[in-house]
Amino acid sequence: MTERVAFLGLGAMGMPMARNLLRAGFPLRVWNRTAAKAQVLAAEGALAAATPAEAVRDADVAMICVPSSPQVHALLTQPDGVLAGIGRGKTIVDCSTIAPTASIEHHRLCAEQGVDMLEAPLSGGTAGAKAGTLTLMVGGDPAVLERVRPVLEGVGKNIFFLGPAGAGQVIKLCNNLIFAAQIVGVAEAYALIQSAGLDPSKATKTFEVSTADCYAVRHRVPVAGVQPESPASNDWAPGFATEWMAKDLHLVQEYAKAMGVPVLQVALDHQLLRIAMHLGYAKKDLSVVGKMVREWSLTAASSA
Repeated sequence: MTERVAFLGLGAMGMPMARNLLRAGFPLRVWNRTAAKAQVLAAEGALAAATPAEAVRDADVAMICVPSSPQVHALLTQPDGVLAGIGRGKTIVDCSTIAPTASIEHHRLCAEQGVDMLEAPLSGGTAGAKAGTLTLMVGGDPAVLERVRPVLEGVGKNIFFLGPAGAGQVIKLCNNLIFAAQIVGVAEAYALIQSAGLDPSKATKTFEVSTADCYAVRHRVPVAGVQPESPASNDWAPGFATEWMAKDLHLVQEYAKAMGVPVLQVALDHQLLRIAMHLGYAKKDLSVVGKMVREWSLTAASSA
């Protein structure tokens, strides 16, 4: 029997994910705070719901993809929310990136009502969401994961079970910690390359077969024309927006503080992203920090 799916949160990631579920043949009901987005999918064959409770009432699996812990909590607990509508024995999969402690609390709330829950934060950005090749970092009960795996395979290519509630969120935050450090390192390196008058395309080819090789080198070089599909070549379109990474690095710092782990590089990267947001780049791809560092270097050179 094909699982009936509800999808709540049709943003930059949620919309293409829901569309892929629809294309995979899952009966789909959708909800979004801005109803017009749900109507887009209704025109493609989904059913649009007026409330979260209505969206999940007949669902076997309800997927959530919203930006923050408070938004997930509200979706679950508000009077017309998910827990008010979903049946006992059904499953909620939260694909949001939120605080691990918040996710553990959400699992507890669901269990109290006889509802299974998994966290499954995502990696792959909007390109992976559109292509259906996302990585899902799952925390919760492995038996529940196996039961809903066919649904998750409708949106992702790589599905990793990482441990109990909270584990998926911790690994996702660590993933973004590493990616942010790559972005900042690449930003500084390419500012140096350009200031030296060297060819960034040749540098990129060199890095790709050297110890500098990483995702940011292969996909986020902050120089227009080096990589046709990169944000730098497309007016810094995300990708992964600066404001999203800034939010995640804040979560990293809060969790690290609670665990007693120093994260000095994270603090520096977070401040750089906050400056980018202050300069109006909140909704641009986070690799826009490369543009900032390059502009600062030109300003410093002209005033020397």
